[in-house]
Amino acid sequence: MSGTLKARQTGYPLRPSAENGQLRDSLLGQPSLCLCGSYLVMSGVTAFVPLIEGGTTHVPVMIIRLILMAAFTVWMLRRLQYGSLSIYATKLSLLVGAFIGLALLSLLWSSYINVSLQWLVTLLTYAGFFFLVLHGTKSIRHVRALVILLLGMGLFEGGLGIVQYVWLGEVRAKGTFFNPNFFATYEIVTFMLALGLLLFMERFDLGWREKLFLGCAATTAFFAFVVAQSRGATLAFLVAVTFVGLCRFGKASLIFLLVLVVGGIVLPNPIKQRVLEVSAHDPYAYTRVEIWVNSLHRIADHPWGMGMGMYKYSSFEYRFPIEDSIVQYGKRAESAHNEYLQMTVELGLGGLALFLFGIGAWGWEAKEVMDRELPQLERGGIVGLCAGVLAILVHAVMDSVFHEPALVLLLILCGSLVLALKRLDTPDRIPTWNLPFPYHPVRAALALLMVASFAVLIIQPAAAWFAYEQGNNYSQKSQYAHAMEWYRRATLIDPGTTAYRDAVALMEVGRFRESGDSDWLIQAVEDIKVCMALNALDGRFPSRLGAAYLLLAGRAVPGEKRDGLTDLAAVSYRDAIKLDPFSPFNYLELGKIRWQQGYIEEAKALLAQAAQNEPNFLPAKLALAKLAMEMGQTDFARSQYAMVREIRERYQGRTLTPLEKEYVHVDLASLDRATR
Repeated sequence: MSGTLKARQTGYPLRPSAENGQLRDSLLGQPSLCLCGSYLVMSGVTAFVPLIEGGTTHVPVMIIRLILMAAFTVWMLRRLQYGSLSIYATKLSLLVGAFIGLALLSLLWSSYINVSLQWLVTLLTYAGFFFLVLHGTKSIRHVRALVILLLGMGLFEGGLGIVQYVWLGEVRAKGTFFNPNFFATYEIVTFMLALGLLLFMERFDLGWREKLFLGCAATTAFFAFVVAQSRGATLAFLVAVTFVGLCRFGKASLIFLLVLVVGGIVLPNPIKQRVLEVSAHDPYAYTRVEIWVNSLHRIADHPWGMGMGMYKYSSFEYRFPIEDSIVQYGKRAESAHNEYLQMTVELGLGGLALFLFGIGAWGWEAKEVMDRELPQLERGGIVGLCAGVLAILVHAVMDSVFHEPALVLLLILCGSLVLALKRLDTPDRIPTWNLPFPYHPVRAALALLMVASFAVLIIQPAAAWFAYEQGNNYSQKSQYAHAMEWYRRATLIDPGTTAYRDAVALMEVGRFRESGDSDWLIQAVEDIKVCMALNALDGRFPSRLGAAYLLLAGRAVPGEKRDGLTDLAAVSYRDAIKLDPFSPFNYLELGKIRWQQGYIEEAKALLAQAAQNEPNFLPAKLALAKLAMEMGQTDFARSQYAMVREIRERYQGRTLTPLEKEYVHVDLASLDRATR
């Protein structure tokens, strides 16, 4: 009794294990560590990931993947020495394996294998991190150190975000993230973890330094979340706070939640201000419902999925209009802004079911942990970790948070720590799979070959991206020969990525325009065909192929060859219309070709379709007017001409984007003379 009281007064409470009677440290006790390799990898990844510009750069992502792969390789080689693979048996592990198996299977029907393959590598990396945290967390000291590290990173990020907003003039705080919405979610997780520990701790659980640290982390994270001004993260915050409140105070906490919501609506604050400003000035701000409905159409058409990463490229076929915009079909929904819908589009209903079952399996295990007799401080830590997981999962309903490596790894870390605490609490009750894995030279060689192949898949995109960026740098300096060399190197390093081959083709078209040498165009045609073979969903490639054929036809001698090239251009534009049925440019170009070939009615229908899709696309209306004049339909031509003049005057003097200028800037002089 006196020993327990003494432990509490020093701020390092201890409790006996339910199974073996050994003493065990609390969640935020004395910060002594057993520095094993797995812990160093976990802590290094946790600290590094938020600092890589939101996970969008290739080299840092490559480094993280290689580190995790190296850790897994070391573990596998050690298990070879022991002669067996010892794996903690959890339902979640089985579901993770099934999910990755489905992702692997989806490569069979993906229209762009290279992108899907890289997403598979990403999933394997995440699975490796889950495996590492679950098996590498050897003691409560490891859990404690990772919790402190999470709070420390959240404190750093939050402080940076507040400085950006208050002193550096940023409209929205974002820390080291490229997207303020993702930054807001990261801070929510920090706040929930600190809040859980603060609400559940007893009087003598922690010393004043620990309490000050938790208070600073919670306060900084809350204000950082507010100045990030994320609407989707606000919903996640309210759900997570409700969860923590119900766990600590029961239904009485709902009164506090109501006060919080009313205060957020009534009192001036950055989130409220942004909601009002966005609704008034941004025509694209409230299109997410349309994007979600659009996603449901894709699911209905492809219930078994289109392949990982294919949502972006299927967007050509599934455009939807923004009625108040000059360019109504100019935006493509490259992300569903709802990870569950996007997951279903890409991996089908089976993928969504596996993911939801995985959430349910994890939630069941988390409930089992919270139902046990635990010290209040440890219970608070578990509640905070669960609230952090819940916040990320809820925000995924409103935004693309699963496309942000820092948030996915944070989700895995928080969820895995809950499972690790369950294992540490009752180590004798956790079933283990012991799979025979004896050493054999062939087995070791196959394992190393597998690791080497995976390393190539990890390094390849980063190396190719470096070559591509070098090409871009030389291109900006007008050193086109050097740019072409680097672009070609990128295609050699990563022949499956269309962006690099497309850059070569565009450079070749540019060289043709400079020199007039048709050989450059012939090479461009071949490279564009390769792009079409690699990615059958991208509507830009057949459109560019049609433009290249027209350029070649313009250089050819009149006759069979020119007519053949023109026919090939027409076929290419028809293919482009099939893939991208709402872009008016393809209808316009195909309409001009058919007009030139004498198919007047077909040309008129194509031009009318372009004008119908995009009422402000004046080149189509102007071409319709000219065609009508040729057909003797003077009244129709004058009506089209009047609409063109009215639309031009409507947008006169407005600041337009380059695409909007292509829509409304046309030459009326020739038609003006003809219609008088």
